[in-house]
Amino acid sequence: MLLYNTSYLLEQELEGVFVEWMKTKFIPLLKETGTFSNNYFCKVMVAQEDGGMTYSLQLLFKTREQLEKYINSFEPRTKAVFNARFQNQVITFSSLLQEV
Repeated sequence: MLLYNTSYLLEQELEGVFVEWMKTKFIPLLKETGTFSNNYFCKVMVAQEDGGMTYSLQLLFKTREQLEKYINSFEPRTKAVFNARFQNQVITFSSLLQEV
């Protein structure tokens, strides 16, 4: 099992709009790829002095081939959709965890 995590850092004022859009637009768009077996979207509970918020979207892939298909065939488009909506308002970074 492979876990592909994307973290989102945003200002508190954007939280409601961001969460609603992720749940109703972005995550359904990702599900259309049919490449991952499950997903989790959650708020990361960390104390941030600047009042910012952190969210995590975790996609679970059964095989490396499915992950590579997602990254190579679908992620450029989905990132473009995300960036078109939030431009410079949200900082993102991704990481991969592999079961050993």
